[in-house]
Amino acid sequence: MAKPEDDARKALLDRAQALLSNDASPTVKKSLKSNLEPLAAALLLEWIVGDKRFESQSQQTEYWLSRFYEGIFVDEQPDATRIYERFGINLARAGYLARLLRARRASQWRQAARAELKTQLERYKARAEEARKEGQGHVTEFDVSLSPGAADEMRVVYDRLAAFMAERERPKPPKAKPGFGNSRWFGVPAETLLSILEAIATGDGI
Repeated sequence: MAKPEDDARKALLDRAQALLSNDASPTVKKSLKSNLEPLAAALLLEWIVGDKRFESQSQQTEYWLSRFYEGIFVDEQPDATRIYERFGINLARAGYLARLLRARRASQWRQAARAELKTQLERYKARAEEARKEGQGHVTEFDVSLSPGAADEMRVVYDRLAAFMAERERPKPPKAKPGFGNSRWFGVPAETLLSILEAIATGDGI
């Protein structure tokens, strides 16, 4: 028969998994089931024995979030909205922590940002190819929403791509649009979208 404290712990674990599963990929949801409890125990034990104690709550929060991204949210980059929804941190502070984490672990987050960019652009790939066949590749645009990190990756890939093209062959750059919240919106011409995807696939934009 389960003890009351076991039931309470399971209830807390279920609530935590539900919160952390917000807007998470199937990979992350699977990871949560097997890794959340061991990670939570490790973080508390580090604190108890004094291995990881910090001078401020901000430093503690940053470290704990970094451990979650390194151990569970492995296919994501730190994002203010997700931190706000999952961890109950106010949005302004979540934005600050997300920027801090991205800046301090740039190479790790760039991989996640590049993966996000590829996923978002591939949603329009078939329609972009159709526009190219119809001779509308430079005219037809698709509205694409990206996180700040993925938006930076798109700029990097496009700049690298454009640098090696003659001006008359260069695809039109993505056009920034008004956005809301932490998302960045762009109008991406079909030809540009396909060129960026091709650069990512071949590694030319790295």
